[in-house]
Amino acid sequence: MKYLAALSSGILILPALGFAQYPGAVRPPADLAPGFEAISQAFAREVLGFLAGSTTEGRGTGQPGFQVAADYVAAKFKEFGLKPVGDNGTYFQNLTVYRATPIADSVSVSIDGSAVPLKAGLDLTFTNLVGDVDSTGMVAVLSPGKDEVLAKTQDLSKKIVIVSARTVSPKLRTAISLQQPLAVLYVDDRAAERSPNVSLSKPVNSPQQNFVGTIRRELAAKILNAMESGGSMALVGGHDTTEVVFLKKSIHITAKFEAEGVQVPNVVGLLEGSDPTMKAEIVGVGAHLDHLGINHGVVYPGADDDGSGSTAVVSIAKAFSINPRKPKRSILFMTFCGEEKGLWGSSFYSDHPIFPHNQMISELQMDMIARDSYGPQNGNIRRTDLEKDNVKTMRLVGSKRISTELDKLVQEMNQYIAFKFLYDSEDVYTRSDHYNFAKKGVPIAFLFDGFTPDYHQPSDTLDKIDFVKLVSAARLYYLTAMTLANQVIPPKKDVPQK
Repeated sequence: MKYLAALSSGILILPALGFAQYPGAVRPPADLAPGFEAISQAFAREVLGFLAGSTTEGRGTGQPGFQVAADYVAAKFKEFGLKPVGDNGTYFQNLTVYRATPIADSVSVSIDGSAVPLKAGLDLTFTNLVGDVDSTGMVAVLSPGKDEVLAKTQDLSKKIVIVSARTVSPKLRTAISLQQPLAVLYVDDRAAERSPNVSLSKPVNSPQQNFVGTIRRELAAKILNAMESGGSMALVGGHDTTEVVFLKKSIHITAKFEAEGVQVPNVVGLLEGSDPTMKAEIVGVGAHLDHLGINHGVVYPGADDDGSGSTAVVSIAKAFSINPRKPKRSILFMTFCGEEKGLWGSSFYSDHPIFPHNQMISELQMDMIARDSYGPQNGNIRRTDLEKDNVKTMRLVGSKRISTELDKLVQEMNQYIAFKFLYDSEDVYTRSDHYNFAKKGVPIAFLFDGFTPDYHQPSDTLDKIDFVKLVSAARLYYLTAMTLANQVIPPKKDVPQK
């Protein structure tokens, strides 16, 4: 079956309107051109300028800035005529998360029974806790090296590990975790109070021994010096090889938290299909709205991750509202919360679907679609990209795993965009919200631009966004969603699932 036939009968080609984004792109069909053109760089700059701006403070799940962003997207959905299908006739599908804040003066550190003076809320902070902390263990100090390799003799099990860096590569972080340390504290020089911990689980009463957090360099040096002369030298990095120093005294860390349940939303809006029968079937278009928020007083704007994808979702909604030709099937527009926490929002939707999963014929996901990748990909130095080689590339992930027909459709729609598709990032298949739909048997296609050194850093900012690429990705999925909504037969699930 040729999908182009489903796009338009009697295709009319418009005069040159500057539609081609990359060399080789052809102009879209005339009856889809108004919506296609409505997806513009000017509108994308307006939307992303807000989502990655100061008002939303990095859109951290459970932080005030996320709700500001959610309200903005909901207002756009309303402006473009989408039907609110969330809770109680709103655009919000809410889930409850628990926000934990340290109780004043409850955080303590002692070495062999001797207390270490702390600056409350500054010296020691914790991440993703589900209860109080009461942990005792021997200390190991890890100084990351360029090799990012832990030797077999560097056994971190049951140790409280102090890592002499604020962040490490995913490869080394995984290596540390696999050794099952009691706790891991990353050294962070910034003296600012951490934002409250947010968890899906209601905090438990019993204290936990295992945790991850940050420790100020001043406190880390104080602890090491109290344990052995010259111990603070272990905090010096820049080695070729990863070094671990095992100290001979134990450390005891305690903390108590108070928690409150807060509501955070997925933002959902429906464009109802024009066909009385086919409108019961759904095409999903999604991105995650959250990012890392405020961390240690520093805002992580998340312009590409995933302000770019959310901007594209809003842009596609605008395109459908403007285009005279309407889809026969319904289009469900979704921006998810909590992706950065572990796909929380899409998991909640998956467990509490607004529409049965068997009615969703495809889900089109976007997560990071506006950069030219460079540097190691997914932490693998053997897969190092050069920016100049990725000006018109886009990763297409998971599109062949359930329905090869969906993959062929996206490729066919790409004649109007002329991306160079790369299929080298299946290792991120489980790392964005489409995965929760794929697990339910929904055919998915995931657009992803690859990694840069700005990934999950405060430097993921608006000034680095490639708006040609963002707009091109949105236009591609506009055409794909329209085709899926109008073709007679949905993509077949032609790949056997294990």
